[in-house]
Amino acid sequence: MYDKPLLEQPAPIGQQIRRLRQGRGWTLAELARLAATSGPTLHRYENGWDRFELVTLRKIAAALGARLDVRFVPRPVVGPKASWKSLAKLLSPLFWDQDLSDRPEHTDWVLGRVLVFGNREQVAAARSYFGDDAIRRAVDRRGIDGRTRNYWNLILAGARDASEGVGS
Repeated sequence: MYDKPLLEQPAPIGQQIRRLRQGRGWTLAELARLAATSGPTLHRYENGWDRFELVTLRKIAAALGARLDVRFVPRPVVGPKASWKSLAKLLSPLFWDQDLSDRPEHTDWVLGRVLVFGNREQVAAARSYFGDDAIRRAVDRRGIDGRTRNYWNLILAGARDASEGVGS
């Protein structure tokens, strides 16, 4: 099962939800009712939001008559750090109100917006560029919601444990 090349990964979960929902001829509202969740939640999932609640995914899968399969897949090795110019281009949709052509002085503010509103690719690129210490500082600043703060504290604790060999 896990011997497939990494390039043959399944479509993102949101796309899978949309395909199954549309295949059944259901609207977002119909699936939301059947899964006991909200239409806006389904809309976010189908449009790339990747901070899934496992209990919600289970309800959606049950409503769609699908099996939820969560796996850990090794990440590809990270290449060299991106330039600020390429990172700014990737993050530009999140900063419609700011010019990111020059690296801003307030890294915590930039990271705060990326961590709260960014997609997986934007968050990964920002994390690679700025590093985990900068992420830790950013999640402690005012304006970061509790869910986002808790999520990143768990992720960063796991990253710290892995780098220190805890549990080995």
